[in-house]
Amino acid sequence: MLVQKIKNRIKKSTAFGLMYYVIVLSWIKFLQIFVRPNKKQILFISYSGRQYSDSPKEAYLQLRKDPAFADYKFVWSFNNPDDFVNADVDHIVRANTPLYFYHLLKSKYWIANSTIDRLIPFSHPRNVYIQFWHGVPMKKLGLDEAGLSPLVRNWYKKVQFDYLFTYGSYDTEKMKRIFPRTKNYCQVGQLRKQTLEREVKRKKEKLKRQLGIKGHKPIMLYVPTFRGYETVQQTGCSEEFLAQLSDKFTVLYREHYFNHMRPSDDFIVADKLSLNKLMAVADFMITDYSSMLFDYAPLHRPIYLFQPDVKEYKTKRGLYINFEDLDLPVAHSEASLADMLDDYENYDTERVVRLADRYNPHDSTVSLAKLHEILAN
Repeated sequence: MLVQKIKNRIKKSTAFGLMYYVIVLSWIKFLQIFVRPNKKQILFISYSGRQYSDSPKEAYLQLRKDPAFADYKFVWSFNNPDDFVNADVDHIVRANTPLYFYHLLKSKYWIANSTIDRLIPFSHPRNVYIQFWHGVPMKKLGLDEAGLSPLVRNWYKKVQFDYLFTYGSYDTEKMKRIFPRTKNYCQVGQLRKQTLEREVKRKKEKLKRQLGIKGHKPIMLYVPTFRGYETVQQTGCSEEFLAQLSDKFTVLYREHYFNHMRPSDDFIVADKLSLNKLMAVADFMITDYSSMLFDYAPLHRPIYLFQPDVKEYKTKRGLYINFEDLDLPVAHSEASLADMLDDYENYDTERVVRLADRYNPHDSTVSLAKLHEILAN
């Protein structure tokens, strides 16, 4: 908690942010004089060191079993390595220390889904930065996002990805604005899609046992996103409403990793469970502005939007996509959402098929083939 408080102070303060930027950049430039990358070393990081998940994990699993990479050294970086002692990883480094940048520069290839450079964008002519961004941009990002600290704004403006993987034409165009210094945009989909497809192939009853789900009620996955500002309106489903829905559905509540809800006897707070397992087992999803809907859409299952604060969200955070563009049912109150869910069995899933075809169209093997192509050069 103390480390996170310090990081937040640095990110939000112009003075501390500038001090951090100058000191860390100087340290990186010093290391670059002496450190030469290992051409057969890859460093992986997920959600800036918070998780062992998503496309970086899928890349790691695929490469580790490939004989062509048998002599490669795979290094994972975590903020708190002690939290990942059960991860099947041979080499772990701590992301929150100055020595981290030695391991970063020592690795020829970097594979990430958010920041890997600790918000210090720097030139890296001897390293290859491969970015699997963690979602289709539905809410505004980068220079389009209001209220960004100078440190974060500078990162979006100057970070240099050698390869940025995108889902399709929509987010490719958005990413060109969000990350203007990217060298190559790879419009081939995301590796995380393979993880979901693998989970879907498992028997549903086995998944339910793994997730602690009992009974045979339809399974609802609720995935709200993070606000990041002082709110005036209701932002999401109340605990009382979720408890009410649990009479008819098994409710899985997956909070954003910046949020924390206490455990409940009425529904499952699933913040520690695999998101891909949750999506694979869920019969339908409810979200607000989360890009997870684009990952769930290829399953062609019902998706509902709950946006009671849409006017405030547009003003304080901003949206690239309105619910009209998605052609999904949207509720602005718990009462209207309850009415929609009463007719859940008659949901027109063709609207979800169209959404998947537009925003997440690529076969999951295409992104893996592209990654192999990059590493072979």
